Amino acid sequence: GSSRDIMRAAAVVALFAPLAGALQLPSAGDLGLTRRGVLARAAALIAAPAPFAALADVRGVNENMPRDAKGTAKFLAAQGLPPLPIVNGLSPLVQYIGAAPPANIDGSKTKDRAFKSTLLVKFLYPSGWLVETPTITENGEAGKIAANNYLKGDFADFVAVRMPPGKTLDNVDKEFYKGFLSSQMTSDVFEDVKVKKVKRSTAADGVEIASIDFGYTLLTRAGFTVDRKGVASVHLVGDTMVGLVTGTTEQRFKSLEADLRACADSFRAYAVKTPEFDFLA
Repeated sequence: GSSRDIMRAAAVVALFAPLAGALQLPSAGDLGLTRRGVLARAAALIAAPAPFAALADVRGVNENMPRDAKGTAKFLAAQGLPPLPIVNGLSPLVQYIGAAPPANIDGSKTKDRAFKSTLLVKFLYPSGWLVETPTITENGEAGKIAANNYLKGDFADFVAVRMPPGKTLDNVDKEFYKGFLSSQMTSDVFEDVKVKKVKRSTAADGVEIASIDFGYTLLTRAGFTVDRKGVASVHLVGDTMVGLVTGTTEQRFKSLEADLRACADSFRAYAVKTPEFDFLA
């Protein structure tokens, strides 16, 4: 029956959801939560070629990383780092990125990274969102650090962009911030990124940060537009701007704003020594 088809399709969408961003598929918000929308998204996911790195059985630096507040606090303390704050309804995420060379794309090209050393990234995200983490195969490291609620179009993405020579948080312009924010967006599905406010401050842990309020318009493949709003928090690691970019639809922003700001404020990235790990694909 039609309800059974929808349930099967929804299961496929849930199973493959972490690949959706990388494959640039229409979001559930684009198609609407209709029977046709759910079935179309499932069909697109099944037809899409799955990247090897996303499906490989790997054992890497993030495999046994704790996901609970007590475990992450203990892990961070062992690295000499402060714990993440405890906020009701939010979960901690601590992940390494840059622990292996970037995976080659077609046998020769690699995607250049904005950072030189391994980074340990930490932030809070709304409990129940799907987490994406880098994976390592013999092809190298691929993937990103992010948390998403695909059905609603909510996201929190780690972003890193090399700073222009001689620039600091105090003298980069809004155009640079626009490029930073849009670097994690798919180029054919957004327009008109507006940086509404940038607030510079020194956080309680002494880190110099900039908090950004922004908006943009999402162009759906169905031909209509969705206004979106978000907040981000950035700081510098060497000559690289690192940050957590979060966002949702304009309609949902008011109800999610406090959580998104708490997530952004919790973000930190640290340059660390690459941890040892065994590759056992």
